[in-house]
Amino acid sequence: MVAIEKSCEVFSGVDRVWGLISDTDKDQEYWGAIRDIRVLRREGNTIVREASVGPRAFARRSVQTIVFDPKKSIELTLYGESMVGRRRITLVPMGGKSTRVDVSWNLEVKDVPGFVEGVVRG
Repeated sequence: MVAIEKSCEVFSGVDRVWGLISDTDKDQEYWGAIRDIRVLRREGNTIVREASVGPRAFARRSVQTIVFDPKKSIELTLYGESMVGRRRITLVPMGGKSTRVDVSWNLEVKDVPGFVEGVVRG
């Protein structure tokens, strides 16, 4: 299991930050390991999609469920033959025009070359 926790403060208000991170159709621009996204369905605050995940030569298809808690958090759960896990992005207003963005990943990488775990951590 790979666990990654990162935070950063963004000098922008929650509304603007939410506008960027909630546009999951652009995930390929921000998350380098995600590509070839195809939305299967949208229902309320939930999106179910397929995407390729991983370095190009080893990318595998996964099914991803994304649940939005508007202006608070986005939780992505992925299920694939080589990777399963969860990513949670949480917005924390810091007062004024500043927002802390907390990102938590918990991933299990399986049936891939050993160096791929290092790529995932990177």
